[in-house]
Amino acid sequence: MAIRSQASVLAQCCLAHVLRALDYFRQSGADPDPRMAEAVAVVRSKRQPDGRWLLDRVHPGRVYFDIEGGVGTPSRWNTLRALRVLKWWDRARSARRNQA
Repeated sequence: MAIRSQASVLAQCCLAHVLRALDYFRQSGADPDPRMAEAVAVVRSKRQPDGRWLLDRVHPGRVYFDIEGGVGTPSRWNTLRALRVLKWWDRARSARRNQA
């Protein structure tokens, strides 16, 4: 049985789950950890040419307020979270380089 790399597992994972995990660390006030780099790379790779991120799946269940356009359309929530996470990640990385 072949062992898949973390990157291949993350790439198949729901983008919203990856973003939720990274956003949790951002909100906690933690400094970005180098072990998060693969997850951040997955987020960057999912960015569309127009700068937005798409909704990659809809979870089953009742929808009370449909604010997204459906799978494959630009997602407001994914885009908001991705921009916040990347800003947090890039600022910290830049600050580390300036200290060195």
